[in-house]
Amino acid sequence: MMKIRILLGLLLSFAFVSDAGAGVFETSLGFSYSRSAYNGGSYSVTQSWNGALGYYLTQDSQVQFSYQDSLNTEFVPNVQDIKYRDRVYSMNFLYHMFSEGSPVRPFLRFGVGQLNRDATGTYQGGFSPPGRLDQVTVISGLGLKVKLTSRFGLRLDGTSYLTGGSIATWKDNFNLALGGSFYF
Repeated sequence: MMKIRILLGLLLSFAFVSDAGAGVFETSLGFSYSRSAYNGGSYSVTQSWNGALGYYLTQDSQVQFSYQDSLNTEFVPNVQDIKYRDRVYSMNFLYHMFSEGSPVRPFLRFGVGQLNRDATGTYQGGFSPPGRLDQVTVISGLGLKVKLTSRFGLRLDGTSYLTGGSIATWKDNFNLALGGSFYF
């Protein structure tokens, strides 16, 4: 029910925005990588690619379709050797906090998406994780865009995929990505 309210809120906000400053498209690509090593040869590796296509409704608001593909490997000798591949397709609303002329623009992101997870590997005793998970997810995040030229900028995104739409799960699926944006 919460997901439906959020989606309706986003759709209503699109209906009441003015068209001043509208008409600019933005496409962006980003990448993140992290590796953590633990005692005894255990490790965790996460690598993620993301891309987005957005359209500015006003100079401060943007609607955006985004895609993220991430691979997470968790290895603990004699306990688990698991790989998760997550693909998230989402529709987001971005609100930029500073004016369009500012070279540095922080933003907030809210949206809804589809998470598709494939899991492979084994746990101690030969058990395997569920092979496939498909679920609707709520997206929240914040970021920073730094415009270097009128057509290119850098961006830093922190995005969380809220399991079951619960804000308490924001740390469970958090991704920090660095990338670039092209404006046309």
